[in-house]
Amino acid sequence: MTSIMSDVIAGRIELLDPLARGATGSLWRAIDRRYGAICAAKVMRQRDGADVLRFVREQTVGTAHGLGAHPHLLPPYTWVAEDDTVVLVMPLVHGGTLSGAVADHGPLAPALVAHLLRQLLDALAAMHDASWVHRDVKPANLLLALTGERGPHLLLADFGIALHESDVRLTATGLVHGTPGYMAPEVLEGHACDASQDVWAAAACALEALAPLPRGERPTARELPSRLVPALAGSSDPAAPALEQVLSAMLAPDPRARPSAAAARDALPGPTGPPEQWALTAGGERFEVFDQVEPLEAGSPGHGAPEVPLDGPAQQAGPNAPSPSLHARITARSTAAGAGPSAPTASVRQVSTEHIAHRPTRVDPAARQSAGAGPALTDATRPGRRSGGIALALLAVSAICLIAALALLVIALRGGEDSDAASAPGAGPCQADACVTAAEGPAR
Repeated sequence: MTSIMSDVIAGRIELLDPLARGATGSLWRAIDRRYGAICAAKVMRQRDGADVLRFVREQTVGTAHGLGAHPHLLPPYTWVAEDDTVVLVMPLVHGGTLSGAVADHGPLAPALVAHLLRQLLDALAAMHDASWVHRDVKPANLLLALTGERGPHLLLADFGIALHESDVRLTATGLVHGTPGYMAPEVLEGHACDASQDVWAAAACALEALAPLPRGERPTARELPSRLVPALAGSSDPAAPALEQVLSAMLAPDPRARPSAAAARDALPGPTGPPEQWALTAGGERFEVFDQVEPLEAGSPGHGAPEVPLDGPAQQAGPNAPSPSLHARITARSTAAGAGPSAPTASVRQVSTEHIAHRPTRVDPAARQSAGAGPALTDATRPGRRSGGIALALLAVSAICLIAALALLVIALRGGEDSDAASAPGAGPCQADACVTAAEGPAR
């Protein structure tokens, strides 16, 4: 059992207990108070612009082209922020990662690897159709749903360095994105990324499940394809020949020679028979996915609460079904306030802000009187008329001030000319009412 000390972020996400920690943040079990349901919360610190960009990418994938509803994708369904902390919120997956499963079970049978690879390629095909490249496909980012003895269900997660084809490409000398051992050779050589690098990385994941290497040992991108034939040599699994052929194409050194994710998925054989016949390890033992998350203690926050479904809170039923979003609630309130009692309750129509800026609101005097809002406005009492009169008065005052300033300027210029004439050598007798000489002072 897990003891809980909770903390609430932005009044909505109540952190319960940490589940994992990585380079960009930590993963917590949490309660989404809006739904009253258990979820997973990825807590990130906004240390620099790169962290913020990573957060934006993860959240954007979840709202793009319905990717959040794909059965093998697990992007965040919402986010909250408080001070310098950002929290990405997603369903909690109990089965751990493919990396952990291989560490526990050892090498997997080709039929099981083909099944998992089909699911991964299906997720990538959806991303690529939406013009996204994941760029960090690896076993640690492949989560397993809690299926027990049934066939495993894989979900692709962590979209922090995903790139859309419309994104600005910022490059730096010697900088590459990805995880060693799962980066295609052209990525290491500094070439532009595209969907083919995800296909290569998916094949590398499959090869790791077939023949896992000791922790920390990774072949180079050029050496990896040479491990394929030994990994499947001598296998009696009916899926082995087709799997070897597809993996060989996916690991082609030339990215243009690799199949698309959808083509590779369709070329893989599907499972035949019940899971006990193909969901096996290489040694013939059953591959089972059990709960990797400890249960909450009785009486602790969140104990007995439902969980956000894997396809997001939109599918949640019962008393914890999602209410309208904050934006939807504010829009509904503002629409109701502006509509008045006689306004129809039809769907809201969007209005261009250009019309709002250039078309003044017109008030029907009869309607105002019938509604008890006071007498109708006359031309003399309309706010628009009064503001127009004030503007004219201000314009007149400004004109008077300008004329006065010009007069003062003319007087000053004329005074300067008289002074120059009086001080010039050989000047005639003083013509002014009073003038000053060097020795006598004023003379009348």
